[in-house]
Amino acid sequence: MLKWKILFLFALMLCRRASAQQDQTWVNGYGHQEFSLNHKDSTDAYFSLGEHDLFVNPKISDNISFLGEFVIRYNQNSPTAFLPSIERSFIRYNYTNNHYLIGGKVHTPVNYWNDTYHHGRVFFPVIDRPLAFNYLVPLHTLGIQLQGQNLGTRCFGYDILVGNGIASTDAFQGNFSPSITLAIHAKPVSGMRIGASYYFNHLSQNFAGPHIGHAITSGGIRSKPYRGSLDYHLYSASFAWFGDKWEILNEASFNQTRTDSLGKAHNFANFFYMGRRFGDSKIPYLLVDYIRISEKDLHVYSIELLKAAVGFRYEFSALLNLKAQIEHTWQPKMVGHLEHAGKGTLGLKLQMAYGF
Repeated sequence: MLKWKILFLFALMLCRRASAQQDQTWVNGYGHQEFSLNHKDSTDAYFSLGEHDLFVNPKISDNISFLGEFVIRYNQNSPTAFLPSIERSFIRYNYTNNHYLIGGKVHTPVNYWNDTYHHGRVFFPVIDRPLAFNYLVPLHTLGIQLQGQNLGTRCFGYDILVGNGIASTDAFQGNFSPSITLAIHAKPVSGMRIGASYYFNHLSQNFAGPHIGHAITSGGIRSKPYRGSLDYHLYSASFAWFGDKWEILNEASFNQTRTDSLGKAHNFANFFYMGRRFGDSKIPYLLVDYIRISEKDLHVYSIELLKAAVGFRYEFSALLNLKAQIEHTWQPKMVGHLEHAGKGTLGLKLQMAYGF
């Protein structure tokens, strides 16, 4: 209850500031609702209330701005079922010609998706994030960042980020094990962005904190998790093309972890999306999403998953859309802890996403 009161009071203060300085502060809200029908051994069908996001972006001065993103999401461990969280909170200083110094909690700039989208599902081209976000991608970093945007005729950009690592919380990290992110991108033509990145973190003790997107971590399900040190390397490459008619997005991730126990483990993930716009509002699309975690990996459970889907997105406006998606998810073979190798899950999802 106290968390809710604090969040409400903070949002109220921000909204009052926005009303007093409408020309300098932007406050937006986003949310979504879903219906899911899944069939494997049995059939489950249910409605769900998704994340709701308060997005605050005041301009403090001509070259200083703030961005805050505050999300309320379902949490089964909460007595009220929903809990608030601060997803991003940073100050950005434009010290010269689109070169920025940033301090605070940011989305780790490892790929196009994490660099472009926030928690407002109305901007997602599909219903869910790529599978790599559940297992490999470090979602957030709290630290110091140097950034360049839209430099030169090819709109070159770069990010250099040093901050807390995978095993940190928003308030503490034991030992000295900062993460390092190096990223570059370019926009050679309008609607296109090509990028690559490298992320490194040395974990003195193998543990995953809230900033890593791992749905299945060695600190979670494993009854005897590996507690030694671990080196985490993530290489990513992105290609995005959102033109007047065609939309294409490919996110590739190669991950290497190294332990004294089993040595190097090599993991791979790739997400591919393609859509075709008809008129101003109708976009049929398809996606293929694949991830493979090695059996030698001691940070995440070994797993192999493949998801294929066809969908349709109807945009009532820029801030309201409806998505329908038929998907099939299966594991090509038995890996690690998973059972029923080769037996997939067939699903239907409907999502209404909105913003204001």
